[in-house]
Amino acid sequence: MAAKSEVAEFKAYLTNDDGTVKVRALNANKEQFDEIHKNMEEYKWVEGDFLLASYQKNGTHFMWEIMTMLLRGSAEYIRSPKEACMIDLFPLKKTDAVFPSPRVLNTHYRLDVLPKEFRGRKTVLVIRNPKDTSVSMYFHRKNIWEKVRKIEPQTFSQTLSTFLHDKDTHMGSYFDFVEYMWSLRDDPNMLVIFYEDLIMDPVANIQKVNEFMGTQRSPELVEEIASATTFSKMKEGKTSKLVDHSKVNEHMNSFSDKPTNMAKISEKMYRKGKIGDWKDHLTVTENEMFDEFLAKWPLSKEIKFTFV
Repeated sequence: MAAKSEVAEFKAYLTNDDGTVKVRALNANKEQFDEIHKNMEEYKWVEGDFLLASYQKNGTHFMWEIMTMLLRGSAEYIRSPKEACMIDLFPLKKTDAVFPSPRVLNTHYRLDVLPKEFRGRKTVLVIRNPKDTSVSMYFHRKNIWEKVRKIEPQTFSQTLSTFLHDKDTHMGSYFDFVEYMWSLRDDPNMLVIFYEDLIMDPVANIQKVNEFMGTQRSPELVEEIASATTFSKMKEGKTSKLVDHSKVNEHMNSFSDKPTNMAKISEKMYRKGKIGDWKDHLTVTENEMFDEFLAKWPLSKEIKFTFV
């Protein structure tokens, strides 16, 4: 992994083994980048842990809660902030103090730019349709990043253009991420779950995760987890039960231009989670532009996305 920087704005990149792929890191400064990625490079995988991989706003919190409930054998909400398990943002040497193994680590990076220690592990991949992803990305920026960072506000049209065409965006392009991760779908250590399937048939899809993880939880517990992780219950339950954790807040403040409280941030994390929300935000012209883009994207013919 190589880091490069610019005077006006710090930029750092993760690269694949031969340097042909580079993905922009989500780090505020060189010190932060060096700490997090040094921890990644030095990390030794713990047997019994799992990896959750998903692009931003593709149901990461949703699936992480489900997987952690399965690991713990309980449908009780996890009270500590998930961010302590996010290897992209939180130093792994500090994770044990918040979430000892077994646990679910998570990443928004494609696996080929992560150290080899993270590849070939039991990994659940969640994919959401690109239209809803673009809308959710816009509101995530507007409701969270524009509130805690000194960044220029964007219109939805600007966010959509970045989503479709900018490969130098933080965490890389959605389309590049999905293309690479989809190529791993037949790996026995990879389970692909579509966000929309999880929403429409939670019991069947949570059971797939249960079998993949080998947690062997009962049908009754799977149904309890499905009930507890409906979007409305998650939104209410997580924001009311999440506890502040000084170690997490202290580190996450390094991403912000003002003090950050993860319990407060969590309140903004859950917006709608619905399928087809894009219809309320894309204009006819924007939707036509999106469809034209997708028509030229090879995976559109291979992946049968659910858009409504």
